[in-house]
Amino acid sequence: MTETNSPQRAVIDLTPANLDAQVRGLIDKGDMERLRRLLADQHSPDVADVLERLTRPADRNATFRLLSPQMAAEVIEEISHYIARELVIALPPDFAGPMLRHMEIDDLVEILGNELRDRQEQSLAQLEPVLAQAIRAQLAYPTNSAGRLMTTRFVRTYPEMTAAETLAFIKSTDDDYETVTDIYVLDEGRLIGVASLRAVVRANSSTPISALMQTEPISVSPETKGEDAARLLGRYDFMALPVVSSEGRMLGIITVDDAIDVLTAAQTADLLGIGGVHGEENAAPYFTVPILKVIRQRLIWLILLFVGGSITSGVLEAFSVELGAVVALSFYIPLLIGTGGNTGSQTVSMIIRGMTTNDIKPADLFRVVRRELVSGVILGVLLGLIAFGRVLLQEGGADSLPLVVAASVIAVCAWSNVIAAVIPMFAKRFKIDPALISAPLISTTVDATGLLIYMLIAKALLNAI
Repeated sequence: MTETNSPQRAVIDLTPANLDAQVRGLIDKGDMERLRRLLADQHSPDVADVLERLTRPADRNATFRLLSPQMAAEVIEEISHYIARELVIALPPDFAGPMLRHMEIDDLVEILGNELRDRQEQSLAQLEPVLAQAIRAQLAYPTNSAGRLMTTRFVRTYPEMTAAETLAFIKSTDDDYETVTDIYVLDEGRLIGVASLRAVVRANSSTPISALMQTEPISVSPETKGEDAARLLGRYDFMALPVVSSEGRMLGIITVDDAIDVLTAAQTADLLGIGGVHGEENAAPYFTVPILKVIRQRLIWLILLFVGGSITSGVLEAFSVELGAVVALSFYIPLLIGTGGNTGSQTVSMIIRGMTTNDIKPADLFRVVRRELVSGVILGVLLGLIAFGRVLLQEGGADSLPLVVAASVIAVCAWSNVIAAVIPMFAKRFKIDPALISAPLISTTVDATGLLIYMLIAKALLNAI
């Protein structure tokens, strides 16, 4: 997203925390005129931050409507999607129209395709016909695709143009572009090459752009998933990525700032999923989510895990006789369960990261299992030696209890590593979000099976059982 041309503002010695307090104070006093003047002197990211920290939706909506259409457009581009939806849906048409006209085309597509889906045609009618038609074309692409993410405001030139002509063309039309870092060379609408602005600036003025361009540039189709396109852009360190139709026609570009937004949202979803907390509400700013929604989202997973935890209780009950014969066995159950859970959590974090960055592919299943099995055994041996020494000092060596605990640590570490590698990869294969189910499922599985492994090893090695 490009920055709006506006007069240079003086730096205000005001931290976001102080701004937040001032805004709250003016809202409580009902002094909306002073609040309007205060917000007019702020930068849009700071205003967005304040709006996200207001807990009452009515206060957010009233404060947002005090902004100028230009500032409101900038704030919507900065604020979280959850709050943006709430603000935009509540806007009357006479405020929404001027605000939409100040927004970038890719942001308009996002707003009209999500937040204003029910008022899409009404909102499009408030825009210039050419712009409205371009937005309709982009809205025809799948949700979260490169076609929805792209902007059509890019520098397009022709192979016969010289470096001097290209620079003069850019200078005369600079306001029309999202970025001028890359210059796209078209032949009858088809992308034939990309030239960097640096190369054009340094070239002889009479050098044709065709001599400066890189042919066969990397591009994506408009149907490509937005996250995949963003990762491709990051992989090659591009500032922008061309979006090209199946016929080779240039449709638009995806800029690096939009790619960062996509990857940040994906990372947030993964992190929440690992904790068994998912849903758009939970990705919203902390103070804006109603507590009942938080409880509803978290309670479902906790009930499932609670039920799953009964399996662990069943294992303990099944081996109650053995535990009664050697009471000291029960002292080391937390150690075994904690070790297995921690090992599995580390492994699943690395596996999900590897899958996210495309380092690990579905075909790598057996390689991953073999690797994690080996590392699990090595970690288990090292931890097992420590456990052996601890039990030996605490219980003595009269029976085989130190050996039981050490062997169980080795087995549980190896087993936890394998389970933590297999579950997310199978989830991915069956088109289930690995981050959503992996950590909660692994925790429950490792607790029950780890305890079972411990008791079976104890039954095999201890003479008292």
